[in-house]
Amino acid sequence: MQPFLEKAIELNALKFGDFTLKSGIKSNYFFDISSFFRNDSLKILSDFYVEKLISEKLEFDVIFGPAYKGIPLASAVGISYYNKTGKTIDLVFDRKETKDHGEGGNLIGKLNSKKVLIIDDVLTAGTAIKNSLKIIKNENAELSAVLVALDREEKDEDNNFYRDNLFNEGIKIFSIAKISELD
Repeated sequence: MQPFLEKAIELNALKFGDFTLKSGIKSNYFFDISSFFRNDSLKILSDFYVEKLISEKLEFDVIFGPAYKGIPLASAVGISYYNKTGKTIDLVFDRKETKDHGEGGNLIGKLNSKKVLIIDDVLTAGTAIKNSLKIIKNENAELSAVLVALDREEKDEDNNFYRDNLFNEGIKIFSIAKISELD
């Protein structure tokens, strides 16, 4: 079995039963990446992300972590990426609500005219990715790719994988693991 999936099962991040996902999809499993949110497990997880982005030779100037789970993920991946490569990159996060004081706005950090790598937990229907893409475009930045921990390999009503639909829209999506690798 894929090492990431082994760790996810060990940490009870991958749970089996009867679940309704945020997308409304019924599923016999649920992936909760917050089970990795302990310093030793988060280090292991961020290394999985970095190994994948290095093996895919992804080029980017900034890591974007969508609120909320993407924030600690992007932070940990950014640190692991620096430790492995010595390259510095910016980290940017969005807020669920716009801040009207201090630096203001709905972003922490700057995306302007940069190549952006989105780091997130799971791909189901691609809704969160599309929301992040709107933010990136509004900031005159360019999406490099999306890297998720788990691709649920969900299909739309025409029996097409959501990742393929996103790819056909010009969005490159990579995953540490796919649910089909759970043998």
